[in-house]
Amino acid sequence: MNKRLFYAGSWPDSAALLEGALWVGYAWSIQWSLVHHQSLVFLLATLVVLVCALTTLMWQPLKLTLARYRVRKRRTEMWMHILYPPMLLAPPLWWLLERLVGNLPDAQQWTLACLLMTVGWLVFLISLLIKRLIRQYRQSLSDHAAD
Repeated sequence: MNKRLFYAGSWPDSAALLEGALWVGYAWSIQWSLVHHQSLVFLLATLVVLVCALTTLMWQPLKLTLARYRVRKRRTEMWMHILYPPMLLAPPLWWLLERLVGNLPDAQQWTLACLLMTVGWLVFLISLLIKRLIRQYRQSLSDHAAD
């Protein structure tokens, strides 16, 4: 197992991980701005997201690469991991927290959504690592069988 886990051929995995990290960071910047009542962090994060989006749309090699099926498939998996936990788990968890603790500010609802998004992204990262390890194990078995 002398191969790296993320190499140039694993562009779909890396692209999905980076995009997921970008969106989770953007959500946390919104949460920070809500809690501290300062919009500078949110504006900087918005600028970073816009620059990344414009680079993706304007730079032709990156645009073509992101349009490939494998990359689209990985990015769709990433979105499912990031969006489904907040949408499906946040309302019942928030209802339970309101019953136990009482009414909390709206920023706390966003904090719960950000935590669930972060956990979803981490689950996506762990699942990619497990898939990569299984693929390497299968490849090493086929290499030993060929010898």
